[in-house]
Amino acid sequence: MMTKKTFAALVLAAGLAGTASAQAQSWGSMGKDALNSATSSATSSAKSAGMGMMSNMLPSLSSASTSNLTGVLGYCVQKNVLSGAQSTAATSVLGNLTQQQGVTSSSGYSAGQQGLLQTGGNQTFSLDNLKGQMKTKLCNMVLSKAQSLL
Repeated sequence: MMTKKTFAALVLAAGLAGTASAQAQSWGSMGKDALNSATSSATSSAKSAGMGMMSNMLPSLSSASTSNLTGVLGYCVQKNVLSGAQSTAATSVLGNLTQQQGVTSSSGYSAGQQGLLQTGGNQTFSLDNLKGQMKTKLCNMVLSKAQSLL
């Protein structure tokens, strides 16, 4: 089922792409490069708008316990979701958090290692349901939240 936000993002994307194409056609002699540039710009804008909308669909981390966030961070590291500096930071933060008393013995930690973010009220969100940039974005959010716990 398509939500209102998803529908709005699709309408925006279609509108931006159509506007770019129409502008490129009206430029006439500017040719193929103008069309490619305008279409690329519209596509980039549409992707940004879509990612912004989809980011709003990610769960809140405010109710997640330290143990659960630590487990989820471990999941992100194990699955190589983060790269470069984020990966290095995640490994360091993970090492510091797992040394805290009681963190690794918690059921929340075990759930997190399986990619299950406990969002409060006995609800969980599975990172396995996310793909690509959305999973990376959530793992970056978890990393930021985990860093604030140190």
